[in-house]
Amino acid sequence: MTNHKTLMCLALTALIAAAAHPAQAQTYTKQAELELAATGDAFQVGSRRFRVAPSAVPAPVSDRTDPAKDVIVAGYEVKLRAPDAAAPKSRSKRDLSAPATTAAAGPVADGGALGVAVAEEGGRAVLVTQRLNVYVGDIGVVAGLASATGGKVTYSSALGGNAVIEYASVDAALAAMKRIQGANGVKEVSPEIIQSRIMTR
Repeated sequence: MTNHKTLMCLALTALIAAAAHPAQAQTYTKQAELELAATGDAFQVGSRRFRVAPSAVPAPVSDRTDPAKDVIVAGYEVKLRAPDAAAPKSRSKRDLSAPATTAAAGPVADGGALGVAVAEEGGRAVLVTQRLNVYVGDIGVVAGLASATGGKVTYSSALGGNAVIEYASVDAALAAMKRIQGANGVKEVSPEIIQSRIMTR
């Protein structure tokens, strides 16, 4: 009987302790949250593959920015917008290996001049600009590509076989990239990215 009473007391004590200290919700660092938010379009710069985080917004660093906790890229703090309940669900982290959906021809979406993407290997964040780096076999095709996708050529080099096409927004540039990929004479196309104040070109 004594053993039974002892077990009952121990069980009651455990229940009281559990009620007083409920299980804490799982928490993530801001870097981990950003990596989970990287469910948008994928692109490659050299040998590195990146995926866009649609809900991430770069804002200039301020007095409230905490370098120990916040994700900072080239003088910008990366913040995540609250999810829009009306928007269609993004792909999950499990789908990162799947190819991005091809955009339909026609007007491209409007958005900001800077976006955020995350390296699929290592999780490093970079800023994505509204410009595309295009490498071609014949520089003469660049003007036609820009015109067909609503962009403007801001740089071209016949010697280097490369050009830069600028668009109204990051969304517009990413949509145009899908249409330029595989076009006749195009060797490679990728968004211009900024990392640690260094711009790729």
